[in-house]
Amino acid sequence: MSLFRNRRLRLIVVGLLSALFVLTLSFGCAGKQAAGPGSEKPKKGGNLTMGFDRETDTFDIYQMTWGSGQEYVYESLTTRDWDYKVVGSLAESWESTPDGKTWTFHLRKGTKWHDGTPFTSKDVKRYYEVMLDPKTAAANALDWTWIKSMDTPDDNTIVFHLDSPFPNLFGKTSNSYGSIMNPDAYAKYGPDGTKEYGTKIAIGTGPLKLKEWIPGDKVVFERNPDYRWGPLFVANKGPVWVDTVTFKTIPDAATRLAELETGNVQILANVPVEHYDRVAKIPNVEVFKEPAFGLGYLAFATDKKPFNDPKVRQAVNLAVDREALVKSVFFGLAQAAYGYLPPRTPEAYQDTAAIRYDVAAAKKLMTEAGYPNGFKATLATQNRTEHVRVAQAIQPMLEAIGIKTEIVQYDEAGYKDFLKAGKQELFMRQYEWDNADILQWFLYSRQVPYPGHSRWADRKTDELIDAAESAITPELRAQKYVELQKYLIEQSVWSPLWYPMAITAVRTDLVGGFKPFPGGGNVVIFDLWMKKNVK
Repeated sequence: MSLFRNRRLRLIVVGLLSALFVLTLSFGCAGKQAAGPGSEKPKKGGNLTMGFDRETDTFDIYQMTWGSGQEYVYESLTTRDWDYKVVGSLAESWESTPDGKTWTFHLRKGTKWHDGTPFTSKDVKRYYEVMLDPKTAAANALDWTWIKSMDTPDDNTIVFHLDSPFPNLFGKTSNSYGSIMNPDAYAKYGPDGTKEYGTKIAIGTGPLKLKEWIPGDKVVFERNPDYRWGPLFVANKGPVWVDTVTFKTIPDAATRLAELETGNVQILANVPVEHYDRVAKIPNVEVFKEPAFGLGYLAFATDKKPFNDPKVRQAVNLAVDREALVKSVFFGLAQAAYGYLPPRTPEAYQDTAAIRYDVAAAKKLMTEAGYPNGFKATLATQNRTEHVRVAQAIQPMLEAIGIKTEIVQYDEAGYKDFLKAGKQELFMRQYEWDNADILQWFLYSRQVPYPGHSRWADRKTDELIDAAESAITPELRAQKYVELQKYLIEQSVWSPLWYPMAITAVRTDLVGGFKPFPGGGNVVIFDLWMKKNVK
């Protein structure tokens, strides 16, 4: 995002970004045209089930490293609309001082927590104070170090004082990790209380309440009947139409597809690319696709031999034929990646010369690194179908330069524990994020060992990230992030592989009011309704 040092500049930049996104978005839709919101009259009731290949790791925002569904339970100060423009959420309006170092957010009146207590500015202040307390050891604390101090002149006003202008302010306050939890509930049920917060208890201001979470199976949300403050870009501002929303965790792609065909799942996120044509032909199913904000990549434990040698990492980069990978694994429903950020981000940079496919050059680098005969290594991946197939496709490419790999698979929880324990050598990862600060999240020294799973602790990287995050204009921020990416590519910290496509399938005979959100990251719940109830 950009720096909005005063209201006029903010409006100009937001307008430009909105226009950019409108121009770059190209929603694809297979099958019959979906009925648009409002073409049929919504009705209250019913149980909506969505299918996903992985689930959230917690509903504790402080410790969340992979989220799914938290956007229904919690809200943030700002959010994004259909054009991906920043708009108000818990905050109705905001302004800054001319130096860009003091920001005042005016909170929406009448907002309540799920327990019925009023949402106030003091709650916001306490929430961030706990976030920034070193004792909390919040995984997301780095995102909020721009806060120097906070004032609460009244219950509906929060003032942030910053050390310096912060260009990514709205990027932070509008993303799902900017969600605000109830500090009283966290004190009661968090680490110092019953330790049930994030698994059994989650108190926010969102349109749905956490009802039940059975890890590895499903998460069930129920309607918040007191909700009356829906965002401006949706038609339904009051309680959502459906009684419950269930997130069904189905790692196996074929099983997810079968559940969609039978109607047990009515919305399927991350449609398996190998089944795209089949899904598009299912009666009463509409399929939406567009470039996602994401990157799939091969990472290294950069502090371990032989991957602490940049020549070895460079050799791996050169050994991978990304174009072939996109064709064989993704059937063309992805884009070969030659950079660290999705092309849709303003700070994106790709270098097809440095990350080219060149087996001879890769072998030469292996010899220079002292491994003319190669070596053995484990290639770890989560048990997601596409990731396993990518690992299987890469395996012979690496063997061509002498790197013999054993593929090991982990489930969601097991993979996180594996990476936290630092047992990885070569490993597959994918992020889904719309902001260049994802590089800070994964590659800033302070993030090691997790989420800094590449174990990359490098002073120059930190300096380049700091320069990018404190740049005072969007143009300078983009320039600094390009400098960072050139350095990361030179060091071959990752091996970027593919930019994914966001593909979502919807049973339009069962669900009304669906509209695809830019990037496919979220399913906006407010206007969805069930045409037929499915138990």
